[in-house]
Amino acid sequence: MVEISEPIPQAVFSVDGVAPDERFSLWKESISFMFQVEADHAVRSDAFTAEVDAHMFGQIILARTKSRKQYWERSELTIAKDGMDHFMIQLFETGDMFYEHEGAQHSVAQDGLIIFDLARTSKSWTNTFSNLSLIIPRELLEPKLVYPDGQHMRRLPAAQPMVQLLYSHIKSLKELSGQLSLSQAADINPATISLIVVCLNSTSEGVVLVDANSHAAQIMLAKRTINEQLSNPDLSPETVAIKAGISRSKLYEMFRNYGGVKRFILEQRLKGAMMALISNSNTHRSNSEIAFSFGFVYESTFSRAFKKRFFMTPTEARNSAGIAWSRAISSPDVDRRYEDWVKCL
Repeated sequence: MVEISEPIPQAVFSVDGVAPDERFSLWKESISFMFQVEADHAVRSDAFTAEVDAHMFGQIILARTKSRKQYWERSELTIAKDGMDHFMIQLFETGDMFYEHEGAQHSVAQDGLIIFDLARTSKSWTNTFSNLSLIIPRELLEPKLVYPDGQHMRRLPAAQPMVQLLYSHIKSLKELSGQLSLSQAADINPATISLIVVCLNSTSEGVVLVDANSHAAQIMLAKRTINEQLSNPDLSPETVAIKAGISRSKLYEMFRNYGGVKRFILEQRLKGAMMALISNSNTHRSNSEIAFSFGFVYESTFSRAFKKRFFMTPTEARNSAGIAWSRAISSPDVDRRYEDWVKCL
């Protein structure tokens, strides 16, 4: 068998070749597909720099990001617009990060690792930093995790041997990425996923939990059932329980952390409608048509729920979409492929 000797695809985004007064604007617009960022005036105007050096390992992306002090937010609106449903593990090589989670402030120091669930909101701020971000599609991890819904903004304790192995593995992957072939990357991916799973399925004491797949598989089946039936206005917890083959009491227990089954169904409908409203391919469809396609019987009910959820009307979302998705600065010499890689992962 002939080895695929092509190198792993690499994309390097940098603002260094852009006029100093345009650098932060270009960075802010580029990274906006994933995070909204802000920086103090002094940081924006004083030789601002930002670089993303990304490699695509098949279904996994590993990127080194370097930049200055700034504020980061992944909002409900951003999540609804980009539709990304990935996990991201960040390792801080230099600098640190502070973040808000569950009503308290926390920090990740240099050499620290933290997990982001990109389907959930986050607020953080970093000093001048260099970090490594490993981005993994949810379907590669969630079926293997004992508590997939408990990973968001989770810091991995550096004292644990398995976490130390993961830290070293991520660092080594990045350092060797320029030397690896596509076929070698394909061979490495399962080992990378397995190492991540062992780390995330460990308790704070480092004890590996072994009853992994039953709960995760059941909740994934229920979620899949819901997403396949969103256009059905009669979709109910009873319908989901029957189609997923589980009891109603078990279903209610599984969705307790989501605010209940009905709330989860409404959330999925509203997020789907948001993505449809802002898509260029749906400009010919009316608000009511889109609402009906996601199971809303009355447009007025849809509009009230949409505004309560996103703090704007469906029409306002459509009007703002062109601004949100347009590129503020035309920079043909800047490599922005990493944006599409993450979006299409």
